[in-house]
Amino acid sequence: MKKKISLIIPAYSSDSIIEDLLINILNWSMKPLEIIIVNSSKNNYSIKLDLIKKFKKNKIKLLIINNKNLFPGAARNIGILKSSYEYIAFLDINTLPYDPKWFEINFKYLLEKNLDGVLGKTFYLTNKYKENIIVSSTYGKQYLKTVPGSIFKKKILKSIGNFNTDARAGEDTDWLERVKKSKYRFMISKAPIYYKGLYNSSYFSIVQKWFRNYYASKNLPHLTNQKNFYLIFLFIICFFVVFNWNYSFLCIASPYCFPESSSFFIPHITKMFLLVSLILYISVRGIYLPLKKKIPFNFIFPFNFIPITIFSFVLDLVKLTTFVSIFFGRLLRIIR
Repeated sequence: MKKKISLIIPAYSSDSIIEDLLINILNWSMKPLEIIIVNSSKNNYSIKLDLIKKFKKNKIKLLIINNKNLFPGAARNIGILKSSYEYIAFLDINTLPYDPKWFEINFKYLLEKNLDGVLGKTFYLTNKYKENIIVSSTYGKQYLKTVPGSIFKKKILKSIGNFNTDARAGEDTDWLERVKKSKYRFMISKAPIYYKGLYNSSYFSIVQKWFRNYYASKNLPHLTNQKNFYLIFLFIICFFVVFNWNYSFLCIASPYCFPESSSFFIPHITKMFLLVSLILYISVRGIYLPLKKKIPFNFIFPFNFIPITIFSFVLDLVKLTTFVSIFFGRLLRIIR
């Protein structure tokens, strides 16, 4: 069964991964009439002839657009521009369905509910201990709302707008925020897809990605709603206030500046503050948030909450470094 849907796939990968994706599509119970792969890598894709013949046999138009060094938003926009049909669907090169009926299920759901679109529902896959620590500190074992896996009416883009072309990352979240604020009826898809891009990831590669993505997203509106920077900033301010409490306050109160003799003096306040802060941070980042994100209790305990907390702290530090570097970068431009 085929429907008048254009499936758009931004890609920056190898021929073999592209071919795996195309083989997966051929096994779907319902297929799009058009598949547009926007290749942003340095090399042009070379698809095997027998695979191309299979798509021709199924009367599916396969279009590969080679355009180097495009960000994902720009690649999606080109796919939309080249699309021929009234419905648009998105997949990602590392995000695939396991259920061959997922496309059919989600499109029927869209029609039955008279929706303007359905949004992707993605689960992040892991198969090693390190990957489980990473996912416990980030995405969790829960279904996330994503652009990959989405199907929607093409005409609504006139109102919602296309994807941001200047951001290397975060353009999908920005677009989803605009969908949320729009007048159109969107629901989360019924059948999920699965992200396998965490396979064989290292801690260092995730840290690099975190810094790159947050820095690349600095101009996107949805970042203004994030509280992480303000919370960390507040934490730092509180730390310095408490650290200097016994000296800055009491030196004003006493001409001799003997803090121990003052009734305001609190012994070991800095140590107590640091200890309480550490316990709270471990409780939130190492235990509460992973549990909230569906990480199994028996994985967090008895000891894995420790590496989860440490890696979460590194990622929070990366966010803080990113925001600070952006702030000072803008400040330097103003001064100059």
